Amino acid sequence: MARQKLGQHFLASERVLERIATAACPENTKQVIEIGPGQGALTERLLAHAPRVVAIEMDQELAAHLRERWPDSPQFQLAEGNALNYDWTQWGPGVLAGNLPYYVSTAIISKYLAKPGELSQAVFLIQKEVAERITAKPGTRDFGYLSVECQYLADAEYLFSVPPGAFRPPPKVDSAVIRLTPRAAEFTREAEGFLHFASACFRQKRKTLRNNLNGLYAKERLEAPALGKRAEQLSVAELLELFRSVTDLPATPQ
Repeated sequence: MARQKLGQHFLASERVLERIATAACPENTKQVIEIGPGQGALTERLLAHAPRVVAIEMDQELAAHLRERWPDSPQFQLAEGNALNYDWTQWGPGVLAGNLPYYVSTAIISKYLAKPGELSQAVFLIQKEVAERITAKPGTRDFGYLSVECQYLADAEYLFSVPPGAFRPPPKVDSAVIRLTPRAAEFTREAEGFLHFASACFRQKRKTLRNNLNGLYAKERLEAPALGKRAEQLSVAELLELFRSVTDLPATPQ
């Protein structure tokens, strides 16, 4: 039984489950770290594509169900608790996957991109609105800080949409599958500074960059013509160039 307080909507479509497993497990995948396995529908398909799956489940009843489903399996390991409290890199090389609860999806994505370790990619089923924000283009309504964070730290791909009818019970919103392929294994000094800068740029989206950054930098640093625009009008590359000009930081090789 799905519990609404945990944002549980179990994916039931065989076709969608297989598409996610195929996207999550490229050839020679060593293992999958799965967040929120639920009743194990996606887990079953991941096990068919990878030699090992570590599943992180916080619901005690579902964890008990998973233990019964794969007792003493050398391919399957269950980790109980909140996925955000785990260091996902502890299990070594592999990929990250999961049907993420809507209320915690952005926190999980940010944590992964900050420290991907040897997890070479992540394939997540998330709310469609969030997927569109992650992959949004500059100049569009959906382009914001989350777009910049994800596109700066990773290649972000919108793979396909998933209708409510693919779930049991059906959610009230559409969903989508995204793939994130990190550009680096660790934050650099520039990355930390740039993301702080980008967050300030989008603090009030209807204001110009100059107004949003006023008070954070000396006035003489805020004279570039681009600062008269709003943040969503600039690409990630343009925002990064602006950050470097404001802070006098040299470019960091990507």
